[in-house]
Amino acid sequence: MVLIITGHQRSGTTLLLELCNSHPDISLTMEFGNFCSIGKPYIVYMSRMIKRWLGIGIRYWPLVVTQAGVFTSIVKRQKRMTIARNHAFVLHYLFKMLRHWQRRVNVQAIEATLKNIFPGKRIVGDKYPDYVFELSELAGADNLSILVICRDCRDVTSSALRTVSTAWRNMPVLRKKMDTAEKIAERWVQAIELMDRHRDKLCVIHYEDLIKEKERELKALGNWLGVDPAGFNAEVIRDNTIGKYKNGLSDIDLMTVMDVAGPTMAKMGYL
Repeated sequence: MVLIITGHQRSGTTLLLELCNSHPDISLTMEFGNFCSIGKPYIVYMSRMIKRWLGIGIRYWPLVVTQAGVFTSIVKRQKRMTIARNHAFVLHYLFKMLRHWQRRVNVQAIEATLKNIFPGKRIVGDKYPDYVFELSELAGADNLSILVICRDCRDVTSSALRTVSTAWRNMPVLRKKMDTAEKIAERWVQAIELMDRHRDKLCVIHYEDLIKEKERELKALGNWLGVDPAGFNAEVIRDNTIGKYKNGLSDIDLMTVMDVAGPTMAKMGYL
């Protein structure tokens, strides 16, 4: 099985990644972006992957996370080593993909490559929030399972604005897309609309349900993936950030979010 996890930034995609990678049958990479150019010839695919990773070397998180599913802080002296390991992983992956160079890259080729890198895993794939904006292409791909998480736009906006000034401060492209409440709310609405358009081909989880009813949601997730739900480390779900926007958004930002996303939030049951 090939799985991708997606959803608007700050909606809980990393939490889902941690949960999935805590399961002994699953190995997913973190924001590798290797499903962005499905259908392209190998040469084009390879060029885009290399260009992507040369361009985002400032990102310090590891591509391959621990199977325990728990992320640890990466101290400054480890940053260069992590970047080097990420780039080495990219080259290793593309080398393994060479056997498919004569045809266009598809899900089956990616699955075979990832399972070669992660032997013994039944489910492989990648977590990347921006896949949600490519659902029109990805939802039509054969043998690709897509897990989407959604969250209250107010909490998403509050968290994103805070992260823009901290963890994302060295990511100008990301900051430019989400440096105001209006931009974030507009992107959130776009993501929800794409999710609704392709809902019959997705598994959708609400962040709030995962926090409040984790046993029920993990059982449903396990059944959908075809794995034993007991394999998930439920302790990964440790933070309750529902409603934090009440202390994180100014009155003006909250009004902006409601003006832009209010009707969609009401449709989703958040109001």
